[in-house]
Formats: sequence, C-alpha cells, structure tokens
Amino acid sequence: MLRSRERFKSLFARVQTAPTSRERLLDAAEKLFADYGFNGVSVRKIVQAAKVNLGAIPYHFGTKENLFKEVIYRRAVPLQKEREARMRSLTDNDKKPQLEEVLWALLEPLFRTSRENDSFRRLMGRASMDPTPQVRKLMAEIYSLDFMIAPRELRKACADLPEEVFNWRLNCFYGAMLFVQADTGKIQTIAGKKFDTSRPDTALKYVIPFLAAGFRCPL
Repeated sequence: MLRSRERFKSLFARVQTAPTSRERLLDAAEKLFADYGFNGVSVRKIVQAAKVNLGAIPYHFGTKENLFKEVIYRRAVPLQKEREARMRSLTDNDKKPQLEEVLWALLEPLFRTSRENDSFRRLMGRASMDPTPQVRKLMAEIYSLDFMIAPRELRKACADLPEEVFNWRLNCFYGAMLFVQADTGKIQTIAGKKFDTSRPDTALKYVIPFLAAGFRCPL
C-alpha cells in the first residue's frame, strides 16, 4: 500500500510539473518563429512541434497572430516590469539619475533576458528587422507607445535636446541595441572568432558609454 501511495505521489508530481498544451505551443512557436520568421511558419508546423492537436491554437489563442503576440508578451511583460522597478529605485526621493544609470536600468535586464533565452533573442532580432507589413503591424501593436519605457525615460534624461535631434539619437540607440543583441556573427568575420559578444556584462561595459556619448554629443 505504501509503495502504491508513493508511486501515485510521484506520478501526480510529474503531471503537475508537465508543461500544459498552451505552454508547449508557446515554447514551440517561439523557437520556430525565431528560426523561420512569422511568415515562414505554418500553424500545422507549430502544433506538430508542440505535439498537440490542430485545434489547440484556436482554442488557446484564436489565431496565429495572437499566438505570436503572446509569445512576445510572455517575455516582454516581466522584462518591462523589472525595468520600471529599476527606474523607480533610481528616482526615489526625487533624485535625477545620470544618463548612464538610466541606460543600465533599461538595457541590463534586456541583455540578460535575451542571453538567457536564445530563441527569444533571435526572434526579437528577426521580428524587429522584418519589413513585411503583417509583421510590422504586429510589432506596432505589441510595442505601443504606452508599453515602451525606453523612449519615455531617455527623453527625461535628455530633456535639453531638440525633438528632432533626440529622435535621431534614439533611432541610433535602437540600431545599436538590436544589432548587438542579434549577434549575427558579422563582427566575428572582422575581429575573429575570439571576439565574444555573448556576455551581457561585457557587452554593456562598452555599449553604455558609447550610447551615452552619442546622446551627449554637441549639436
């Protein structure tokens, strides 16, 4: 009787910790979207990779577009909350943080999260550069102005810059950030294979002073 009870407990624990069909869909879709892009992946391919039936996507998400958005929100929402918490800690007691502190609060969680999850890092690099109207529309829906913390906080830190100048420098900020995150391997063809861009702490040690200097450069 005791052995049967123990076997039941073990089986129950495995069932409780097993990924749900929804989680399996999110995991499979994240990897496939990262490998092939939104338009390169069919619904059938996602359900096959997740080992669920064809009706699972309509049941959990409604559409492939909603699945794509949920894949990104799953990582982006906790990331956004961490960045907001860091910014609140910087501005406690009405302190005005230094530009470098703002950049660190915005970028360190992002670089760490993307390095901890290779599929999400590649997905964001691919989706951010995808020129197809459907993907651009989805990304605009996901990253609405209210959702994006970086432009808002950087604008506060660079309040003296004219609007057009700030927007151009913000454009360069995103360009540098996305390229370093994407880790396409292009820099290794120049600097050699020993040049390692995979460590967030090392990358930020160089990226943050570079970006701060860009925002501060004379008009």
